[in-house]
Formats: sequence, structure tokens, C-alpha cells
Amino acid sequence: MRGAAPLAGVTRGLTFVEKQQRIYYQTIGYDAIAVYVHSSNPVTSLSKAALKGIFTGRIRNWKEVGGRDAPLVVITQIWGARRAQMVDFHDQVMDRVAYLEDRREVDRPIHQVAALLSEPHGITATSLVEEKPGIRAVTIDGFSPDARSVRSGAYLLSRPMLLVMPARPDPDARRFVEFMLSPEGQAIVARKFIPVR
Repeated sequence: MRGAAPLAGVTRGLTFVEKQQRIYYQTIGYDAIAVYVHSSNPVTSLSKAALKGIFTGRIRNWKEVGGRDAPLVVITQIWGARRAQMVDFHDQVMDRVAYLEDRREVDRPIHQVAALLSEPHGITATSLVEEKPGIRAVTIDGFSPDARSVRSGAYLLSRPMLLVMPARPDPDARRFVEFMLSPEGQAIVARKFIPVR
């Protein structure tokens, strides 16, 4: 916005105020925040209301959401770091109600996955790119974080991947965006994320 960089990457929707600035932006792909459980957990689907209850502490046992009689172990990143995934989840799912205090906080997404792999009663929310054998994404209100639901926005926690530039972009920055939208660039996006095309 200040013109200090010719190009910036953003993995979230732009705010109304940001869209009013003199910028040019292009969606090059999508990510999503998936809600993961241990692969041994029988729960396959949760509603937004159930997720809010779990992450705020109103729901404390898996049996309350169709699972086994076992205490829920909520695993998150450190809230004080204010990382985008955790803030987006807080805004979109929890309606900005505070996270429960007696949750397990870890530093990074890779640590969330490691903690979930060792905790059969755990639940966590992190990027699709963190999926590993031993954990499984649940659907939210019937939508899975698959390419179709993420692209369309039907999946609640879909996140566009944007390249943002000043309204009159630097020629090299514009060429880079064009490359990222080309078949070769979209193949690079598809290595970890969902391409826009």
C-alpha cells in the first residue's frame, strides 16, 4: 500500500478498506484451513456451531458431537503470535469469541500435526498443506476441503492466495503474475495448494 515493495503475497481475502486502495490484485490459487482429527477418531463431520463450542470450551467431550466418550483435546498455535490461520479461524468459526484457556498451545503448524498424531482425542485447525498420514480432515457443515468446495467458497475456511501490486504495477511484477497464471505457474501452485485454473 505504501509502495515499499513491487509485489506482495496475501493468503486471505482483502478487506473492504484494502480494496478501496490504489492496488491491483490477482488470485493465483487457494488454500484452506482444515479441521483435523486423529485418524482413529470416528467423527467425520462437524457443524460450525459444534466447532465454535469445541474451541470455546462449551463442548468438552467427543460424545457431545457423535464421537466416543473421551475428553476433547484442543490443539492450537500460540494465540499471542496472532498468526493468520488462527485469526481467520477465530473470525470465521468462533465469531470472535475467546478460545478456551485450557487448550494445548504449540508454536507452528508442524507442531500442531505432531501433537495431533500423538493425541487420539485431539482436534486442530491448520492449512491443507499440513495433512499427513495419521490425521484426517473433517467436513464442516457437510463440505470437505476439496478443490471444488474450496474454489467455490462453499467450504467455510477457504482462503484465496493473492498477489497484490500497486495500481500501476512494475513490469516485472506484472510478468510474474502472468507467469503464475500460466499452465507452468499453476502447476507450481498445485504442488501444495489448489490452483485457480
